[in-house]
Amino acid sequence: MIISIAKRELYDNTMSLRFALIALLMLTVMVANAAVSLGTYNEHISHYRRRVAHELKEMRQHAEHFPILVLYGPGELHKMPSALSFCANGGEAFLSTKTDGRPLERWWGDYPARFNGIWRMTYPQSNPNQWNFLPESTQMDWAFLIGIVLSFSAILFTFDAISGERTRGTLRLMLANSVPRHVVLGGKFLGALMSIGLPFLMAVLVNLFLLYSSGSIRLDTSDWVRLGAIVLIGFVYIAIFITLGLLISSRARQSSSSLMVFTLIWVVWVILVPNTAGLLARSLKPAMTSDEFRERREELYQQVTQKYLDRGLLDSYFDPREIPPTKIALLWGEYHLEESLSDERFLEEHLRAQLDQVVIARSLARLSPTAVVQYAIESLAGTGFSRHLQFLSQVKIYVSEFRDFLVEVDKADPKSPHVLFFRPAMSWEPVPFETIPKFQDRYSFGDSLNDATVDVLLLVLVFVMLSAAVFLSFLRVDI
Repeated sequence: MIISIAKRELYDNTMSLRFALIALLMLTVMVANAAVSLGTYNEHISHYRRRVAHELKEMRQHAEHFPILVLYGPGELHKMPSALSFCANGGEAFLSTKTDGRPLERWWGDYPARFNGIWRMTYPQSNPNQWNFLPESTQMDWAFLIGIVLSFSAILFTFDAISGERTRGTLRLMLANSVPRHVVLGGKFLGALMSIGLPFLMAVLVNLFLLYSSGSIRLDTSDWVRLGAIVLIGFVYIAIFITLGLLISSRARQSSSSLMVFTLIWVVWVILVPNTAGLLARSLKPAMTSDEFRERREELYQQVTQKYLDRGLLDSYFDPREIPPTKIALLWGEYHLEESLSDERFLEEHLRAQLDQVVIARSLARLSPTAVVQYAIESLAGTGFSRHLQFLSQVKIYVSEFRDFLVEVDKADPKSPHVLFFRPAMSWEPVPFETIPKFQDRYSFGDSLNDATVDVLLLVLVFVMLSAAVFLSFLRVDI
């Protein structure tokens, strides 16, 4: 009986103008997505490979003289682009695609001279005009189709699913034939799900055909699994709004009232909450402006420099190659190490403040299932904030490995005075390029699934709660 009711609902919906309009809208969005994405991934991956090759070439040149390697460090570390960025852009314009491990040229306190400090890891802004980076841009991607178009489709197919039949009297006739109410509810749910799901699947297949046949993307088994998971998440999301629509329709006396209430909830849930979360996060946890950042960074540098000048850093001449090292040489080593680590700690603290701001914004936005499904799709697609955190975590591990490598190389040279990170008093021997640890950015399906799990569970929980609510509501419907 459920199948019969679902077939009737599907037939009525497919014969309606709204079905044709929704199918056309979905197809238009996916074709536009394919048109914009044509060649984009190939361009990004080619740029990524060129930059990585350039950095490795520079590292090979620096390795010919160990002090130069100590000065310039690992160079730029780049984030690998995702082949599934067409599924969810994830605000990539607001998230840097690299970190920079290079030296910093500084002024010598009040002295009219410059010097190069040793390398430290910095986190450049992808968009200098957007200092507090929060993904706020809207893209014509799968996440947009699922989050906006599918939820709006649920309004059109369910606002009169029960209230309309009650007004026409057909609901009374159906229940008079001893059809259980849960069967009626299940049939209407499946009918609406198929009415939205079929054009959604058609649009997805057209999108993938255009991208794959053009050679714009090359997908491996893991990518196809990710795509399948994204489609399943889309169906869970559709189910949430269909259930919400049935709940509102069961409580409303008129279809017009149901449409008005459902539209109001949709605007708040889908549009208002996700787009105001960033503003609320900025007010709850404001970050430094770019001017404040530069002033504070320079202030810390001057403090460290003055501290060592007061300790006699420039008071006397010394031979940096003397073994054992002189007190002044050791002082220089302390200075260089403290200056670079102090600067790096400040940069990490500022980065952490920015990340905390985004975490707060995402937590507030999760009051909306639209934001939840956006984050789940980003995680599975390997884009967005979760992917960025994975990249930063890998950078942090690599930085520690690279510093340990520099220390071990210096220890292995008996001619070195072993004053760590004071280049004139470290090893001067060349370093075999093959022995230098290389940074490799990776992201696995397991990592993506772990990041998406909480959001998927939230979607399932919302669906279960709404399902229970609509079932109890329909049992009490007065026909």
